[in-house]
Amino acid sequence: MPALMDLSALAPSSSRFAGHGPLLGGLVVTRLIGWGTTFYSPAVLVRAFDRELGLNAEIVFGGITVLLIVGALVAPMIGRRLDRHGTRGTMCLGAIVCAFGFAVLAAAQGPWSYLASWGVIGLGHAMSLANVGNVTVAQLMGERTRRVIGLMMLVTGLASSLFWPITAMLMDRFGWRATVLVFAALQLAVVLPIYAMVPRYRGHPAPSQPELAAPASVLETGRIPAERRRLAFWLTACAFSASGLVSWGLPLHLIGLFQGSGLTQAQAVWIATLSGPATIAARAIDATLGERLPAERVALLGLLLGPLCCLALPMVPMSVAAACVFIAVFSAALGVISVARATLPLALFGRRGFASMLGRLTVPQNIAFAAAPLLFAVLIERFGPRETLLISAAIQFLGFFAMLALVRVLERPAVQ
Repeated sequence: MPALMDLSALAPSSSRFAGHGPLLGGLVVTRLIGWGTTFYSPAVLVRAFDRELGLNAEIVFGGITVLLIVGALVAPMIGRRLDRHGTRGTMCLGAIVCAFGFAVLAAAQGPWSYLASWGVIGLGHAMSLANVGNVTVAQLMGERTRRVIGLMMLVTGLASSLFWPITAMLMDRFGWRATVLVFAALQLAVVLPIYAMVPRYRGHPAPSQPELAAPASVLETGRIPAERRRLAFWLTACAFSASGLVSWGLPLHLIGLFQGSGLTQAQAVWIATLSGPATIAARAIDATLGERLPAERVALLGLLLGPLCCLALPMVPMSVAAACVFIAVFSAALGVISVARATLPLALFGRRGFASMLGRLTVPQNIAFAAAPLLFAVLIERFGPRETLLISAAIQFLGFFAMLALVRVLERPAVQ
């Protein structure tokens, strides 16, 4: 435990980075448990909810919508608290709230109690998961934040692969109510102790040597001059919200989209499974090599590849090869963007007020995420696969041009 207690200091060197290993590994575990038991679990539990509670798929997955909306409502307030007091207390309380939410879910008897439980889980999710882990890393790691967040996201991308079979095994053996209570127990027995190891927040100390003042200033205040911060905020919000509208909606319907374009169900399913490895590979490349490029340039590349894929696929005859290339490149683009969504605000706006900035960015992004599944279900049903892909390209191009405008803002000389 003593090795964990000095984590409040900045860790710019590789030797100090090693001292953070146990805590960072613990945070990865909390993210695996958090995303695996919340966002991904309804995909396995949906049939049990339908059979025992009479809930259709729209209501079941509506729980995730409630989670995202609650997160959007409370994120700005939570962000301000994280900047003032650090993350430990909020994360510990969030784990307890999540556990209570799962207990409420285990006792659900119908749609209202079911959705109410997701409101509680959404509050705990916003307090302990969501962006809070990234804020913790930013407060501890400083200039290494981008690489560490990338590595953490690389591992936590396996949450669905890990918790789908675990959830299915528990449900088959003990039933869905006991499974959800196991989720609550994980929050109290595993997640809460890990959060309690996060050191008390002591702010960011001023550099002790004069020659470190300039880099520290950029690290604290970011690269955006004060007079352009509002414009940069809205361009960032537009870019990631437009991209998120597609990334949280289109992948849920790709199997049906491929089938509607002429592939068999078996072909569509195994092709869709390529998305996970492609996303993880892109995150791995970004985590290891991405620091050589500015975060906004990496984001710009991802925001360009996504719409080009959606534009190109309808223009070629549908085949297994075409679908495989689409999935690989499109998923890689989403993987890069997901890391940039977490790291670019830090590069732009700095560590000072970072949590508050992420909290404000969460509002438009979560609204887009919440609307995405229903929007794309309507698009596919009303317009068909080809037109849905073209609409997806148009939406993503909005994000690309917003990011391109942000790059231009960054390149403009500061007003003296």
